[in-house]
Order: sequence, then structure tokens, then C-alpha cells
Amino acid sequence: MTGKNPIEELFTYRLHVLKKQTDRTMNEAFSAALALTLTEARILLSVGAFGPISVSDLGRVSNLDRSQASRATDVLERKGLLEKASNAADARGVLVKLTAQGRNTWRRASAISKSSNEAILAVLSEPEREALQSALAKLVAQGGEAE
Repeated sequence: MTGKNPIEELFTYRLHVLKKQTDRTMNEAFSAALALTLTEARILLSVGAFGPISVSDLGRVSNLDRSQASRATDVLERKGLLEKASNAADARGVLVKLTAQGRNTWRRASAISKSSNEAILAVLSEPEREALQSALAKLVAQGGEAE
């Protein structure tokens, strides 16, 4: 059989392949440098960027479901990177925030994330990067309207 299968030409198929490739790259980088899974690193990066934050909001901003966010938050708390505090605005809820050790690890995770993203995009010229950023912003905005 010669040529590509028609499914391989689909945007969604290619996007899925790219997501798997980038997830693998990022997981390996976080695991090697910080002994964190990709999910744990996403949670840590999100708390550093948005925290203090509720677990529900954390799931939303990190694009994980609440149970994934909750499990990763528990792991990071056991590792001493996150702590939970009462939410003054909602007595039933808790807010998640970085510990001092968590802030140091967040800085390292941020640097890893930035350098890994640069490595992934290195194959693209500057105009290609700009076009990709513009196209992704448009597609993400469109997706937000459908929700």
C-alpha cells in the first residue's frame, strides 16, 4: 500500500498525534528533572500561575477533570510542594497554594516548560510560529464559544 491513509490528513488526527508527541516530550522532561509526572507538573504550573486556587478552578485552568486535579494535588501536597488552606469565601472549600519548596520547583518547572516549548517549535520559522499562534488562538476562541 502506498500513500497516506486519508485519516492521516485530518486536522484532528494530526493534532492528536502532535499532542501525544508533546505530552511524551514534556513528561520525560519533568520526570527527569523534577520527578514529576506531566499531570503533576501541569497542576504545579497552574497553581503558580493562578493560585491560591480551588481544586475545581485548578482542574479548569489546567484542562484536567476535577478528580485528576484532586489526585495530583494530593500527591504534590505529600511531596511538600503544595498546601491547602481554608477558603474564606467558601467555608466548605479549600484553596491550594505553593509552599516555599513548591515556589522553587515551580520556577524550575516553568523554565523546563519554556525551553521544551522552544525545542518543539524550533523546526518552525518565526513567520510560521506567528501564523501557528494566530491560528491556534482563533481555534481556541471558537471552541470556547461552543461550550
